Amino acid sequence: MLQKRLQAWDRYEQTPFPLGRRGDLGTLRIFSNFKFQQLTPYVPASGDGKLSAAITQSLQEALVDQRSGLIVQDNATVVRTELSEELKRKGVILTDLDSALREYPELVQQYFMTTCIPVETSKYTALHAAFWSGGVFLYIPKGVDIEDPILAQIWLGAPASALFAHTLIIAEDLSNVRYVEEHNSAFEGDQPSLFSSVVEVYVKNAAHVEFSNMQDLDQNVWTITNKNAVHEKDGSTTWVLADLGSHAMLSNIGVGLLGNGSAGELVGVFFTDHDQRYSINTLSDHAATATNAETLVKGVLTDESRVEFDGMIRVRPKAQQTASFLSDHTLLLSDHCRAESMPGLEIGANEVSASHGATTGKIDEEQLFYLMVRGIAREEAERIIVQGFFEPVLQRIPLENLRLRLRRSIVRRMSGAYESATDTWIDAQERWEVEGVDEYAVSLNAPATEEEIQLAEY
Repeated sequence: MLQKRLQAWDRYEQTPFPLGRRGDLGTLRIFSNFKFQQLTPYVPASGDGKLSAAITQSLQEALVDQRSGLIVQDNATVVRTELSEELKRKGVILTDLDSALREYPELVQQYFMTTCIPVETSKYTALHAAFWSGGVFLYIPKGVDIEDPILAQIWLGAPASALFAHTLIIAEDLSNVRYVEEHNSAFEGDQPSLFSSVVEVYVKNAAHVEFSNMQDLDQNVWTITNKNAVHEKDGSTTWVLADLGSHAMLSNIGVGLLGNGSAGELVGVFFTDHDQRYSINTLSDHAATATNAETLVKGVLTDESRVEFDGMIRVRPKAQQTASFLSDHTLLLSDHCRAESMPGLEIGANEVSASHGATTGKIDEEQLFYLMVRGIAREEAERIIVQGFFEPVLQRIPLENLRLRLRRSIVRRMSGAYESATDTWIDAQERWEVEGVDEYAVSLNAPATEEEIQLAEY
């Protein structure tokens, strides 16, 4: 592994920074100017191995009530690991990646940054491979069905530091697991830190992995994340991603459908304010027969935030009988925020059902008027429409606590406070019936601009 780290560092130094394309919103160029050399790449856990007050409170308010396993990483060190005795007897392995490398070296060497997310994928993956620490290793044997979720919390708690968190999940044939990962930070000051995460998921024959991720980092953190899942025959993955925090974020999410009948689903939600910068890239890579993929992303921008979305459906020449769909909808609440959506298709087969579409725009003034003439203040009317905009995608999130957390966070950002976890959100929709409040709450009646890409089907 030391040799792999050194090779990764050489790759990092030899690879130029990605700068994006001319005319984009400049998120990649901002990252190229980030002072990586001023960060400390390894910071041990705070509290001499004891959980901090912030982590303890977060575990009490975690996204899962009943769990079959728990792993907590504080800065560069995994400080707690729990797994039910029943799952241990069945052969399930949940440990930190350092321990897995010592105890199961052949398994780790086979899968760690080889085919799912290779070291040479980008300059930033090479940097991650050189400096990863702590990490999560989850192995599910053949035929094991894990009913209760496994929870991971990863904390960044030091200014001017860099955390390189790595998650490696291997789901053998006919296995099933629900995995929930929370990214949090807790430190003061304006000195920026870096949160770099790589998630690799290997889904074997007829296995299923549901991966939910809540990113709620403070805005003194910059984030680079790469997630990918590779599938064998009839394997399937569900990505559920919620991005709310971080000053700037580069996010790449993919599904590699390499086995016949494999399937991938991505449900994503984001909300940006202040001067946050996001670049989100998705890839549905169809390389086998009768594969299916669906991507649905919804987000709201306000203040002076910027979001770039680049979604791609790639159908390789032998991937006949493919069904793939991509949809991105963005709502603008400010005259100063900007969003750019670029969905795309690369079709190499002729027996394909594939469509992609994106909408970007402001709240329809007619819908605001509809609410305001009924005595609802403009700010509350906007909040109701935003709730209706998000609700269809929130209903597709399997984890109830994640839906509640997102509703609470959205209401807080819109109004500055919330009454309870659900009352404000649900009551507002029950009191007023608003027709047509969904992804088409954006103004689509005006002439199409470059930022409004209509639904297209191949």
